[in-house]
Amino acid sequence: MTALVVFLLIVVIVLLIIIGVQQSRMVITKRKAYILSKDIAKEREATADILNLSKEVINTGLADDKFLPSFVKYALRTLKGNGAAVFECRDDGCFYGLALAGNFPPVREVTEQVEQQLMAHEKRHNQFFRGLKINFTAEKLHELCGEKGFAFFREQSPVWFPKNFVREAPRLLIAPIKVMDETAGCLAITSKNDFDSPKLRETDGYYLIRLNEIASLCLEVLKVFKERKEYEDQIQSAREEGMMQVSTGIIHNIGNAVTIAKLTVSELKEHLFIPKAERPETLILDEMLPKMKDELEKGNLQQFLKENSTGNQYFDILDELMKLNQRKTDDCIKHLESLQLKLFHISEIIELQQRFVGELGTENMTNLANVLDASTKIFEETFNKRNVEIKTFLDKSIPEILIDSSMMTQVFINLIKNAVEAMDRESDPDKKYCLEVAIDCKKIDGEAYIVAKVSDNGPGIEDEVKRKVFNFGFTTKTDGSSRGFGLHSCVDTVKKYGGEITVDTNLKKGTAFIVTLPLKRKSPEESDKNINKGRVKKKTGSVQDMVVEKEEPQP
Repeated sequence: MTALVVFLLIVVIVLLIIIGVQQSRMVITKRKAYILSKDIAKEREATADILNLSKEVINTGLADDKFLPSFVKYALRTLKGNGAAVFECRDDGCFYGLALAGNFPPVREVTEQVEQQLMAHEKRHNQFFRGLKINFTAEKLHELCGEKGFAFFREQSPVWFPKNFVREAPRLLIAPIKVMDETAGCLAITSKNDFDSPKLRETDGYYLIRLNEIASLCLEVLKVFKERKEYEDQIQSAREEGMMQVSTGIIHNIGNAVTIAKLTVSELKEHLFIPKAERPETLILDEMLPKMKDELEKGNLQQFLKENSTGNQYFDILDELMKLNQRKTDDCIKHLESLQLKLFHISEIIELQQRFVGELGTENMTNLANVLDASTKIFEETFNKRNVEIKTFLDKSIPEILIDSSMMTQVFINLIKNAVEAMDRESDPDKKYCLEVAIDCKKIDGEAYIVAKVSDNGPGIEDEVKRKVFNFGFTTKTDGSSRGFGLHSCVDTVKKYGGEITVDTNLKKGTAFIVTLPLKRKSPEESDKNINKGRVKKKTGSVQDMVVEKEEPQP
C-alpha cells in the first residue's frame, strides 16, 4: 500500500511538473508572440512613415537626395538615439557626408571649441559635414558588418573616425543602405551611456537593417520615378523640338520662296522700268508717227516711205520695235507667272502650317500620299537652292488611314531634313544629288500596308551608326544642333499606329528610310509580329522598283 501511494505521489508530482513546464512554455510563447507582433506593428508603422517620406519627395517635386536627410531624422527618432548621420557612396567607392541629425560628433579631427560649436548648431554642422570624404569604403564596410549586416561599437569607435569620437558617442550602430544590390550609402546612429537616457543595444542593429531595407526600396522607387520623369521630359522636348523643326522648316522655305519672288519682281522691274527715251513706244510716238503725219499732210507720204533714205527704213524699224516689245511682253508674262507660282507656294506653305497647328493631336482619316506630298513641297525651294533633284512617285489612290496628319507630317519632314543634311555633309561637286519619295499600298504576309519611302543618294550610313540611329539621345552631330530625339520620336509616332520605320543604306550610294503602316491598325506587338515576317526590300536603285518580298525563315 505504501509503495502504491509513493508511486501515485510521484505521478502527481511529474504531472504537476509537466503542467508547469507547459504553462511556462505557453507564457514564453505568448510573450514571444507579443514581442513579435509588437515588432511587426513597429515595422509596419516604420514602413508607412518612410513611404510617406518618399511620397512627400515625389509630390513636392523635390530631388531624390532630399529623401535621405529626412530619413536620417526619422531613424534617429525611431531608435531614440543621441545623433545620426547618413553617408552616400560615390563612384570611387568611398563614403561622403550627406546629412546628419541630433548631436552626432564630428567625423574629422577638430579642436574642442569647434566641436562644441558644431554640435550646438545642427544646421552649421550639416554644412560642415556635407560632402566631407570619410576614409573608408563600401568594401571595408561590408567586411566590418559581416553576415549580421550591421556593426555595433561599445566604448570604442571605428578607426576611420577621430579618437575623441567615442567620448560623445560611446555606442554606435552602423549599417549599409543598398539600392539594386549596390551600396548607395550607410546610416550611423549613436547614443550615450547615461543612466537616464535610452541606450542603443546590439539587437537594435536588426531593426536598423529593416529601416535601411525599407529606405532602399523607397530609393529604388524614387530612382525609377526620376528616370521616368526625365524620360518623359526628354520625350516632350523631342516633340517640341520636332514641332520646332517643322515650324523652322516652314519659315525657312517661306523665306526661300519670298527671296525668289523678290528676285522675280526685281527682274520684272528691270524689264518694265526702262528710261523713257529708250522705250520703243517713245521712238514711235515722238518721232516716227509725227514725221509720217507731217508727210501725209503734205501729200508726200508714199514718196517719203519709198525714196527718202530715212523713211524707207520705217517699216523695218517698226517691225523690229514691235518684235522687241513682244519679247519684253512675253518675258514679263513669264515673270508674272513665276511670281504667281511663288506666291501660291508661299500660300500653300502657310496653309500647311496653319493646318499643322490646328490639327495637332487630332486623328482623322487621311490620305498619307497628300501628307508626304505636302512635306516634300515645304523643302522645294531648299532643294532648288542646293540644286538637288526631287523625284516623287506618289500613288494618291491609296486608301485613307486614321492618323494624326500633323504628327506624320513631322515624321516625314524629319526624314527629308535628315536626307538633305546627309547630302550637304558629303557635298561632292561631281555628284548629281537626288531625293526620291514614294508611297504605295503593299501586301505583306497577306496584310495590307501603306509603305512610304524617303531615299537619297548621299554618303550612306556606317553599320555602327545604323545600329544606333533610332536610339534615344543618339546623334552624329557634334555642334550641339541636335539632341538625338528626332528619329526616336518618329519611331514612337509610327509605332503608335502599329507601324515601324526601317533603314536601308549603302556607303557612298545612299540611304532609304521606309515607313510601314497597316491599313487596319494593330497594337505594336501585333505589328512587330506581322511585319517581321515580310520586309520592304530594294530590288534596284529606283523607287519605282520598290517591291515587297517575303523573307526566308532563318535556319
